[in-house]
Amino acid sequence: MKLNFIFSLTLALVASTIARAGTPPLTVAVYDFTGTADVASYGSKVTTLVTADLTTETNLVLVERAELNKALSEQAFGISGMVSSDAAAKIGQITGAKVLVVGQVIKTGENHLVIVAEIIGTETARLFAPKVDGPADNLLELTSELSRKIAQAITDQATNLVMPAEEPHEVRLERIVKSITGTNRPTVSVHIRQYNQSGHSWQDGPAENEFGAVLLKAGFTVVDDNSDQKPDIEITGEAVTSWGEATPLRGGLLSIDASLDMKIQECKTGRIIAITHQEGIATGVGEVVLDKMSQVNAVDALAERILPLLAQQTEPHANPNQK
Repeated sequence: MKLNFIFSLTLALVASTIARAGTPPLTVAVYDFTGTADVASYGSKVTTLVTADLTTETNLVLVERAELNKALSEQAFGISGMVSSDAAAKIGQITGAKVLVVGQVIKTGENHLVIVAEIIGTETARLFAPKVDGPADNLLELTSELSRKIAQAITDQATNLVMPAEEPHEVRLERIVKSITGTNRPTVSVHIRQYNQSGHSWQDGPAENEFGAVLLKAGFTVVDDNSDQKPDIEITGEAVTSWGEATPLRGGLLSIDASLDMKIQECKTGRIIAITHQEGIATGVGEVVLDKMSQVNAVDALAERILPLLAQQTEPHANPNQK
């Protein structure tokens, strides 16, 4: 019990270093260091000593030991020492941890140990494995050195361990609008038919509405079949959404994917300006909300490529499919 309590505070030193650098603290799940059969008892000793070294700071958001054990037990990961990136990703989904730290103690001589720590980004699957080695009699010095290496690795590799924060929708739209350098603003019609995984389809769904809203915000005139004005450019497409398996996140979160195919065509000449494709994904609670957001994410990514092209039709060789 005492060991579990101490261990639940692991990596606080990392947090203070990251905080000083202006980066938000990371949520970290830490599991036991294990040992080969001939040094099995060293696993818990290393765990205790490394934890003691790293609990001098408190700016890290740590996964509770009981919650981590429960997650591992329920998913039957059978973690011991080294961990696959798939298992790390599952643990991250269940616990909310961005970084997983595990380790192993290996005996390589009569009185010689190698201690390896695996630092895994649960979102990126990037792996960093600092290690130390030396006489078993110097276990205190070895674990102190390893603690410093763990802290330094997480600090130095934070951008590789964690996916960049998602850009807020309104901020992204503002950036898209500001990126349009041309002065041309043709009249545009948008017809994007939506399909779900059950095969049902309908017009005037989230993708169509979002694209129309983005065009209006960027200064384009948007018309439909009831408008007196005819479009210069017609945008047609299909948005297909599919619900992935319920991911084992706390709260029963879902993941919904949107696949958006689009054709942009000049009405007067029939010239096809672009045929393009974009995927969008949304994860959270609520099927209806996620269905909409996955399409919105796909539309925004497409708009970032398409709108500058529509505003610069004097540049015939522009390629909207280049990301």
